Amino acid sequence: MKAVSKLLFLCMIPLLLSACLQNKESNQPINNSDLSPPVEISLEEAEANIPFEIKQPSIPFQVTQKSARILDTNGKFDAVEITYANTEEGLTLIIMITNSKADTPPNGKKGLKLTNGSQTWDQGNEHVSAIYWRNEGLTYSLVSGKNNNLEPLYDHQTLIKIANTIK
Repeated sequence: MKAVSKLLFLCMIPLLLSACLQNKESNQPINNSDLSPPVEISLEEAEANIPFEIKQPSIPFQVTQKSARILDTNGKFDAVEITYANTEEGLTLIIMITNSKADTPPNGKKGLKLTNGSQTWDQGNEHVSAIYWRNEGLTYSLVSGKNNNLEPLYDHQTLIKIANTIK
């Protein structure tokens, strides 16, 4: 569970940056004690509660566990996170999609473009591999790790291939 928390934190970087910048527009303080941790729900429940279509990638490993979470953004925008895991092999792939309107400069190293023309940014580190991009008004993060997220699962080019399968 600690590894999933690390992965969730890395996924949240673009989300947090967007929220922080949007929060500058409002002088109302956010009371963190009011924010409850996201609860795992079915993908169907997530689709029913998110105002945009949830597009999913083709997963290059056998998925033994799949869950979704709607993330609390204090009403600023909508965010959903879908986790695909193979618990026997210790593989995890997470996609996060938001409709944040914040136009913040991305963090990370400029990466390859997707087939749809979207610019990606490499946001991986020594524990996980991750890319970030924007397309059609949505912001996406794709994060992968293995061995309880002690090392990256895929390289940047493989994440690009996975991102190109999102439908």
